[in-house]
Amino acid sequence: MEENQSIEEDFEFVVKLLSAFFGKARIRSTLKKIYETEATGWEKWWQIELAMFLSEHEEVVEWDLEEVFLTDLRTSIDKDRMAIDVCFRRKRNASNHFVFLELKQDLDWKRCIVNMLRDAEKFSTSHKRSESGLDVRSFFLVGVYPSVDKKQVHDYIEEAASNRDVDWEFMETRFIPDTEYSFTVV
Repeated sequence: MEENQSIEEDFEFVVKLLSAFFGKARIRSTLKKIYETEATGWEKWWQIELAMFLSEHEEVVEWDLEEVFLTDLRTSIDKDRMAIDVCFRRKRNASNHFVFLELKQDLDWKRCIVNMLRDAEKFSTSHKRSESGLDVRSFFLVGVYPSVDKKQVHDYIEEAASNRDVDWEFMETRFIPDTEYSFTVV
């Protein structure tokens, strides 16, 4: 029960955090330009911008990028390691308990969701402690894609997740103001 409560609190915190991040005028301006030019492959930009945002956030004590986890080769023979894009530790949490975020972006919302769920499956085969000793307090997937109806996205996630070995309890989609994009956290 206590673990579920901390995951729910972390989920709500992540949604608020991302809403504030995407609420920044500079971020929205860049997203508008990305949309206009149909630029792809901007996840690294997003990681770095989010990390800089985390470094200024009063509720975040520390953060890291590309934290590496060993995977269980009995269930995944592709790779023996995977890196999670962003992690951070909230105030008043144990010094090695981090919230992990895997970021995805795509011009096709369905492909973005499928890639998010694929990463959830990969993560389910990993150890719950990173190579550097950070424990997973919570793990969430975040996708950004051109906006479509929220219900359509959530229905698609439920259907796609039921066909995969993916556990999820929480899901939220928000429009990013003054842009053509939305973000979804699962």
